[in-house]
Amino acid sequence: MAESRKSFTVRRNRPKFRERFPMTTSAAAKKTAATTRRPSPAATKVAAKSRPTAKTGRKRTSKADLPREEENKSSQGPVLDLPEGDSLEIEPSRLLLDPDNLRLLERVGETFQNLELKLYGQPSIQKKLFDVINSDPRFDIGSLAASIANNGFLKHERLIVARYDGEKFLVLEGNRRVTAVRRLLEENGPTLQKLRPTVRESLQTLPCFVLKGSVIGTSTQQLAAYRRASEIYIGMRHLMGAKSWEPASRYEFQSRLIFDEGWSASDVAERFGRKKAEVLRDLKAHVLYHDFVKFERANSIEHSLTYNAFAEAARAPVISQWLEWSADEMQYLNRENEDAFFHYLITRLRGASSSSEDTDDDLVPELSAEMAVRRLRDMLRLEDPTIVESLLDRDFKSAEILFEERKEGALPKKIASFTRTLKRTTTEDLTDSPETEARLLELHKQVTKMLSMIKALSGE
Repeated sequence: MAESRKSFTVRRNRPKFRERFPMTTSAAAKKTAATTRRPSPAATKVAAKSRPTAKTGRKRTSKADLPREEENKSSQGPVLDLPEGDSLEIEPSRLLLDPDNLRLLERVGETFQNLELKLYGQPSIQKKLFDVINSDPRFDIGSLAASIANNGFLKHERLIVARYDGEKFLVLEGNRRVTAVRRLLEENGPTLQKLRPTVRESLQTLPCFVLKGSVIGTSTQQLAAYRRASEIYIGMRHLMGAKSWEPASRYEFQSRLIFDEGWSASDVAERFGRKKAEVLRDLKAHVLYHDFVKFERANSIEHSLTYNAFAEAARAPVISQWLEWSADEMQYLNRENEDAFFHYLITRLRGASSSSEDTDDDLVPELSAEMAVRRLRDMLRLEDPTIVESLLDRDFKSAEILFEERKEGALPKKIASFTRTLKRTTTEDLTDSPETEARLLELHKQVTKMLSMIKALSGE
């Protein structure tokens, strides 16, 4: 044990996991049990003989009849022994990716099934694991690596590891973060010279919670015990951990960085592992929402709208173009069109609310707002001047009637459906019905006639 600690830096400046949760550890449970006098086997037998049977007519003991200790015992779940371990700083090269990581179950198939423990640390196995995690878009290692490259490795988020042998540690929780660090090492070299000094320093060693126990070696039982311990820790982290921000909170935070701190959308994307297009879309939604709040105050209108409606608008390029979004000034320039958009939303929502009396009031506005935004998007896509003019005149009923008349009608859709059906037709289908040839000839006749009419109308 002492030899394995010579090869990595040990920093014991964090409290042990047991010290953070002193009242729920196994030691506390044992202490409680030791202070409770247990009856002898003989006394138990005597008590069993003297206990009244069902024939005595005695009612079943209720919860109110139980002593306080028994009541607590009946209402509590099983005792949860939190894992013990040490907080250590370990070099990335000594951390092994876990082939049995739950995130990999659907991605590796049978590649690592029934893999012997002694092979976990093989360079070829570790390389395959790295390639799988690094290349799978669902892990999004690129964004995480970009965030670490800008912010450094966050020291408060410890990896959960177990001793694999005298030199290596198996990562039971944190494989994605370890993969991101390895990616940075591959891209920037072992010295990480391309990164800032503070970032380089944070990647020299990674914060780990090393579960207490002997090395895994070839013992599947020891590995199973470590997995059980790590699952308790992981479960507490995910069930009791911080809740993800709602979209509104995310939009507000990003907008403050951009408008108050002078960050660019690229800065935000790089620092927080997001795509620049996503940051810009959030920013558009944020600006549109605050413009709507000003619109409400100016027009003495009170209506509850969530960010979702404006996020839907931000996702539609045709709406951003109509409202004349300026990436340089980070605002919408066409106030006339923006006011028409807001009036359209309010009008459509009032109609939805009056026609949906039996529906949950909290759900109708949000859903109707998103539907209204999508309908406006579809109207603008037609690029019809008359429809746009009706929208600006706030004659929304006429705009929607024109839209229904001029959008792609039933005939083109039916023709597209017929075409798809014919493409899927097999030789067996053609020989099944004797009437098929006659009907195809009739269809050909009608198609020829319609093509002639189209040519005549177009002046060809």
